[in-house]
Amino acid sequence: MQGDPAAGNGGAGRRRPARIELLAAALGLALFVYFVRRAGVGAVADGIARLGWAFLAVVALGGVRFGLRAAAWIRCLEPGHRLRMRDAFPAVVAGDALGNLTPLSLIVGEPAKAILLRRREPPGRTLPALAVENLFYALSALLVIAGGMAALLVVLGTPGRLWLAASVATLVVGALVAGAHWIVWRNVRIGSAALAWLRRRGVMPALAARVASRVRTMEDHVHARYPRNLRLLLPVAALELAFHACAVLEIFLVLSLIAPQRPTLLDAFVFEATNRFITAAFRFVPLRIGVDEAGTGLFADLLAFGTAAGVTLALVRKGRMLVWTAVGTAVAAGRGLSPRRVIADAASRAAIVIMARSPEAGDAPKTRLAGAVPRESDRRRLYAAFLRDLVATCRTVEGATLRLACTPDGGAAGLTALGVGDEELLPQRGADLGARERAAFADLFAAGFDKVALIGSDLPTLPAGHLRRALDAAAPGTVVLGPSDDGGYYLMALAAASGEPVPDLFTGVRWSTPSAFEDTEAAARRAGLRVALVPRWRDVDDAEGLAKLRADLTGAAGSARAPATAEALAEIFGQEDGPA
Repeated sequence: MQGDPAAGNGGAGRRRPARIELLAAALGLALFVYFVRRAGVGAVADGIARLGWAFLAVVALGGVRFGLRAAAWIRCLEPGHRLRMRDAFPAVVAGDALGNLTPLSLIVGEPAKAILLRRREPPGRTLPALAVENLFYALSALLVIAGGMAALLVVLGTPGRLWLAASVATLVVGALVAGAHWIVWRNVRIGSAALAWLRRRGVMPALAARVASRVRTMEDHVHARYPRNLRLLLPVAALELAFHACAVLEIFLVLSLIAPQRPTLLDAFVFEATNRFITAAFRFVPLRIGVDEAGTGLFADLLAFGTAAGVTLALVRKGRMLVWTAVGTAVAAGRGLSPRRVIADAASRAAIVIMARSPEAGDAPKTRLAGAVPRESDRRRLYAAFLRDLVATCRTVEGATLRLACTPDGGAAGLTALGVGDEELLPQRGADLGARERAAFADLFAAGFDKVALIGSDLPTLPAGHLRRALDAAAPGTVVLGPSDDGGYYLMALAAASGEPVPDLFTGVRWSTPSAFEDTEAAARRAGLRVALVPRWRDVDDAEGLAKLRADLTGAAGSARAPATAEALAEIFGQEDGPA
C-alpha cells in the first residue's frame, strides 16, 4: 500500500517484527521448560489427571468470559445498531485468537473483531465502541491488580508498614481509574492536546501532524460512545467485573482439585490479579508461553501451594486458551481473515464519500424529477431511499470507510435516520460543485485517508464492485473516473500524493452538461494525470432515468438490488413497482 513504510525498505520492516517474535517465543519456551522441570513433570501430570473432566467446566467458563466482553461491547454501541450476541461472540473469540497468535496482540486482535462484523455494522461504529469497552476492561483490570496487591499482603500477614504502602498504592490506582473516567466524561482530549503541545515546541512536528487527526478522530469516537449516565455505565462496568469474577471462579475450581491444600477465594483472587498483570505485561509473547508458567509458579510458591500447583494451573489455563484459540482461528479462517489481512485492512486508509444533501431540510432534492414526481414530499422520500440503498452498498466494500458530505443548507437533518453516524458526516465547503468536490478530497486526505472515491447520491443500484475497482485503480499520478450516461461522471477516485495538493480537475468544467466528463478528462491531461476508467453507470437525474430505474427494479429480483428505493417507488407510483 502506498505510504506504508515497510513497503519501501526491502522488507526490513517486516523482518524486524519476525525476529522479535522468534526471540520472544524462544525465551518463553526456555522459561516453560525450566519451570516444568522445576515443578516436576510427574507432579504436573498428576495434577492435570486429578482435574479430569472438570477441564470442560474451565473451557465453559472461558466461553462465558468471552460472552461477557461481547455483551459489554454491544452495550457500548450507539442506539439503533444491528449487532447481536450471535454476531459479537464469534468475533470476540476470533479476535482474541489472532491476538494470541501474534506479538502484535491488540494491534491485530481488536481490529479483527470489527472487520469480521463489517457486513453487520461499519467499523466506524464498532471500533469506537470497542475502544470504549477496552477502556472499561483496562480500568477494571487495574482495579483487580491493585486489589490483588492488597489481598496478597492480607494472605501473607505482612507488617503494618507494608500494609499501609499497599493501601496507598491501591488508593492511587483507584484514583487513576476514577481520573480516567472523569477525563472521558468531561471530554478532555489529552492525546490531541499532547500532540499539539509537541508541535508548538517543535518536537517531532511532522509525526505529530500526521498522527494528530487520527488521534482526534478516535478521541471523538470514544467520547461520543462513552456511557454518560448510570443506566448505561453501570451495566458495562458490571459486565467487566463479572469477567474477572469468572476468572477467579475458574482458578478456585482448578486449585480445589489439584492443590495440596484447600484454596480460599482470596487466594484465587491473588492468582487472578497476577494473571492480569502477566497478560498486560507480556502480550507480545505468543500465547504467553513460559511467562504464565513462571509467574504463576513463583506466586504459588509464595502462597505455599507449591511450584507444581502453580505450573499446573498455568498449563490448565493454557489448555483452555488453546481450545478457544482453535475455535477462534477456525472462525477467522472460515471468513478469510488472517493477521496479515487484518494489518493490511487496518493500514488501508480508503474512504468512499457520497456528495449528498439533507432529504428533510433545505432546498428540495431532485427538482429535475418534478415532472415525473410532482409532490416535493415524494421526491424527498425517494431521495432518502436512494441514499439508504447507496449507503448500504458502500458499507459492503472491504477496507473502505464511509463518509457522507452534506450541503450547508440542510445540514445533517434526516441523515442519521438512514444509518449514517454523526462521525461519518462531512460538511461540504465551496461555492460550486467543483470547489466542493475538491474540498472533500482535501479534507479526507488531511484526515489521513490514502485513497478517496467520491460519488454522487443518485445511484441506488450502483454495484459495489465498481467502487472496489476504483479504489484499487487509484494511485498517485492517476485519476479514476466513472462515466455516466448523461455525459458527466458518477465517480472520481484519487490517491493522496505526499505533500502535494489535490490536483485541479475542477476548473473549466461545464457542470450539469453533457460535456462535464470531457472537460474533466481535459483537466486531467493539463494536470499531468493518467485517466483510468471504471464501467459506465447511470444516475437518476431526470424522468428518463427514473423510468429506467423503475424498469430495473421490477419484480422481486430487481427490487433486491435497491430495496429501499423499490419500496419508495411502490408507495409513490403504486404496487406495480413493488416485489412481484
